[in-house]
Amino acid sequence: MLIPTSKNVKTITDMREDALGLLDLVKKQRVTYIFHRSKPKAVMLDVDEFVRIQELLEDYYDELEAQQLEKEPRGKGIPIKDVIEKYVQNSSYKKSR
Repeated sequence: MLIPTSKNVKTITDMREDALGLLDLVKKQRVTYIFHRSKPKAVMLDVDEFVRIQELLEDYYDELEAQQLEKEPRGKGIPIKDVIEKYVQNSSYKKSR
């Protein structure tokens, strides 16, 4: 839930008096807002939610980078056979072929 409601808002006092209870709430709600003097000061995220958001951001930025790379001009290219012959001289790949 992205909007602060009475169910996912706690105060600094709540955090100080019942830290473990607050962590349990964060685990259930996934997001908890911390207020100090009626103003939002912090957001606590469940670790799994944090990882999920990080992965979404990483995927988003990878997609943006891929779109930029698609716009760049491409060179002539090198056949994979030539690359293998040049860089995989005595490797197990060449021996198995």
